[in-house]
Amino acid sequence: MNQKRRAKIEAVAGRLIQEVMTTGLTWDEAVAVFGLAAKATAQTAVRLGAGTPADCLTVARIRFEDAFAQDVRVVVTESGAQERRVDHADNALLATAPRRQTAKLH
Repeated sequence: MNQKRRAKIEAVAGRLIQEVMTTGLTWDEAVAVFGLAAKATAQTAVRLGAGTPADCLTVARIRFEDAFAQDVRVVVTESGAQERRVDHADNALLATAPRRQTAKLH
C-alpha cells in the first residue's frame, strides 16, 4: 500500500475512533460497528458492480482481517496530556477525542 493511501486510511480510522468514543459505545460494541461497516461497504460495492455478493464479502472479510493484523499503538491519557506535550505524531491512528471523566485518546 502506498503512503498516500495509507495516510487516508489512517485519517479515516482516527476519525471513526473519535466518533465511537463520543457516542459512549463500549469497545466490543465499537468492534461490532466496524464489522457491520465492512459488510455494508461490501454490499455497496455489489450495487456499484464491483462483483458478486460472495466475491465482495470475501474481499471485505480479507481486508478486515488484514487490517486487524496491523500493529496499532493507542495511548489513553488524562486531559492534562496536552500540557505535558504527549508525542503522537508518529502514528496517524492516534486521535484526540473527549471521553467520560475528561480522559482523551491520543
